[in-house]
Amino acid sequence: MAGKSKKLKRLEDHHDYLNRKTKELDAERGSGDRDAESKQLLMRLKKTKLALKDEIIRVKELTKRK
Repeated sequence: MAGKSKKLKRLEDHHDYLNRKTKELDAERGSGDRDAESKQLLMRLKKTKLALKDEIIRVKELTKRK
């Protein structure tokens, strides 16, 4: 079970990091940086963040069952 909690912590830390980065990019795009490259980066980060959120939920469900 210790392995699961380390994995969960790592996933949550990475999700928090992506959350901060997407907020920064959103702010930059709101202040005028609206090029296609920044939009693609933002979309990629948001998709990764969503996948991490799903994985966090899955890991939490697995740890509840044990």
